Amino acid sequence: MKNQIDVTAAIIVKDDRVFAARRKAGLHLAGFWEFPGGKLEEGETAEGCLSRELREELNINTRIGAYVGESLHDYGTKIVRLMAYQVEHVSGDFKLSDHDEMRWLAVDELESVEWAPADIPLVKEYQSIARTREYYANNAQAYCEETRGFQVAELYRPFLMEIPKNAHILDLGCGSGRDSKAFLDQGYNVTSVDGSPEIAACAEQFLGRPVDVATFQELAYCNTFDGVWASASLLHSPRSHFPEVLDRIMRGLKGGGVIYMSFKWGNTDSVDHWGRCFTNFTEYSLRESLEQVPDLDIVRLWTENKVLRGSEQQWVNVLVRKDGQLI
Repeated sequence: MKNQIDVTAAIIVKDDRVFAARRKAGLHLAGFWEFPGGKLEEGETAEGCLSRELREELNINTRIGAYVGESLHDYGTKIVRLMAYQVEHVSGDFKLSDHDEMRWLAVDELESVEWAPADIPLVKEYQSIARTREYYANNAQAYCEETRGFQVAELYRPFLMEIPKNAHILDLGCGSGRDSKAFLDQGYNVTSVDGSPEIAACAEQFLGRPVDVATFQELAYCNTFDGVWASASLLHSPRSHFPEVLDRIMRGLKGGGVIYMSFKWGNTDSVDHWGRCFTNFTEYSLRESLEQVPDLDIVRLWTENKVLRGSEQQWVNVLVRKDGQLI
């Protein structure tokens, strides 16, 4: 049986460009480009390993950010599990030791070099994340104005029926602020959060109150909310992130609290013509994923068809409850 080696990789971004380095002659995978990083030592965390490797390989100090994803590749003599994180360069001048060239590549330039096989899936995953983020940054005002007019009030009823009248709601991925305003107008306490600074600024202006900027993986609430409203927001979280993101949401939810989520219906994930990535579910695949989560019960799972931008789309909706009693 082949050994599996756990290796970390850093996606270092500066001025919207991504760091890539070419393996030097004499080393395994010489001539291929890669995200820098290295093998985990016994007892080491992935984040700790990555910080150490970047100091040793590149002479830089870093701050390890969000998990991007992982790939599994069979190199013949060994299987490499490559785990990638977004990384911020804090200090130190780049000095190459295991590499003979480095480049800073724009997202659309990433495919201009020959990547090591294990890195290729991570390049594609990062491109999807970056292009989705770029779309909202460049189209924030137009997006908010359009979606603010969508009629979704019928979806509020099953969610609000499951929480107290004085409930504290987390509007996760609040977008235009449309749903936050609807809940506020009905007397609920609402915390609005969005991962796009540009979208959050639009929502803040509309609501006349602060909107927190945080990605799903930066959520750090604990036992705070009676309900979490995640309408058409988690669908942009890569599938590999879903377990961690759901765990973070659960930590912020009180016992007995309820989460509403909605996704586009689909057997496979997709990318639209704007470059936005979508994690899609069917009723079966969403139920299967949620049934793996401890302390979580499905209250209701249903599909519906909606006309959006002139065409009919099928959506999967779910209400789930965290075990315990609301206090």
